Amino acid sequence: MSLPIVNGPRRQPRRFRGAGGSPPQVAQISPPGPELIASFIAAHHKQHQSPLFYHIPPEIRNTIFLYALLSYEDLSVVYRDDKHYSRPDYHHASRIDPRLLQTCRLVYLETRYLPLNADEHVFWCHRAPPGIRHASDPKRYFERFTEDQKDRIHRVHFFTQQYYLEGSFETVCKNPDMRPESMKITIRHGDWWWWERNNPLRLKEGWSKGLEHSKRLAEVILELETMERDKDQIYAIASRVSKETLRLNNGKTLSTAGNAIVKKEWIGPSRLDDIRYNQIQKVWVKRDEVAEQDVPDPGLKYCIVVIRWTPLQG
Repeated sequence: MSLPIVNGPRRQPRRFRGAGGSPPQVAQISPPGPELIASFIAAHHKQHQSPLFYHIPPEIRNTIFLYALLSYEDLSVVYRDDKHYSRPDYHHASRIDPRLLQTCRLVYLETRYLPLNADEHVFWCHRAPPGIRHASDPKRYFERFTEDQKDRIHRVHFFTQQYYLEGSFETVCKNPDMRPESMKITIRHGDWWWWERNNPLRLKEGWSKGLEHSKRLAEVILELETMERDKDQIYAIASRVSKETLRLNNGKTLSTAGNAIVKKEWIGPSRLDDIRYNQIQKVWVKRDEVAEQDVPDPGLKYCIVVIRWTPLQG
């Protein structure tokens, strides 16, 4: 068995998010059902000559297939720095190369669920990067999958403006086609209510309303971001919400007990769409793109706090 040689886009492996550089925890390859195997052996080549199947243990083969099917950054599609969707791990378009599944039927049987299980299914509600289908429409996104495929989706990630989280998100969570085990919610600096007017940051009680409707949920990650000027505000919000427990209809209660609150920083743009941050006055003001045309962006420090809920023990 050999892989086809095809010229593709310039690519860079996407860093494993939230795992300290380690591969995500996904189910090991499960042998196809006996009826499917019997049907396959009767009708197709058994691949006896392939060391991939008869010398390499399934656990190692699973890791090889996993690396081949993880999403990667397409370096030929670069996001503009002054857009809300350009941020750590999201500076380029994301792609998945499915050609491995086309090499032979036995490979397909073992790997057909890996892209669904290992990769992050990302939604932008709103301000999505260009060229993404159903970027802000989880309903249309998930209804394309079979029932088996829906049960193999492990992680979803919502970049959500605050009005969406406090409004439409409950309806999204009630969608029976969305059945992740892990859900991450990110509120970026530009997602807070009236951030451009330099208003104080607040997160309403009941922000998690709707999560209880998720059938398989076992992990919730809330990521809050703001500029360094307002970091104490998100730290205070994180301290408050981390004391909450999330009671789900699947019988689980999720808690932050044993999960440390993580704080991170990064240097991002001081210009976002049509406004910029005035470093002297320490406020956001209307942007003059003509005057800034040849002036490098001085940058701005952003602070992130991450809170994680997992099943309550005992």
